Amino acid sequence: MATIKENRKNGRIVSYSFTACLGRDNKGKQIRRYSTWTPPKGIGQKKAPKEAERQAALWEQSIKEGKENTVPDTVLQRIDFAEFVSQIWFPLQVIGNNRKAKTVQFYEGTTKTIKEYFKGRYLHEITPLDIEKYLV
Repeated sequence: MATIKENRKNGRIVSYSFTACLGRDNKGKQIRRYSTWTPPKGIGQKKAPKEAERQAALWEQSIKEGKENTVPDTVLQRIDFAEFVSQIWFPLQVIGNNRKAKTVQFYEGTTKTIKEYFKGRYLHEITPLDIEKYLV
């Protein structure tokens, strides 16, 4: 079972850190994987720990099966680009890596403009050409 740690800010739980041990390498050092999960807005503070346990179990199972950091295609077809950035990319890339406050602030500002540009578009609909148009 993955180890679960609460991450708090101002006394409230903002996310959970997961740590899974996958065994030992040929030198005897533990092989560990880490992830951070942020509860969605609809989950209350009392239900969040139980959901975190469920999410940790799913995550641990996926890394043991070799599917770490993959999102099922069915999820990508239903997810809006802004949701993907807010719920999947941002927590994985920025919050989970203990970045400095200025760096997080920069990413928040950058993602805000990107989310506004691609608002209402599904992730699987965005093409490389669309991204090039955004960058110009």
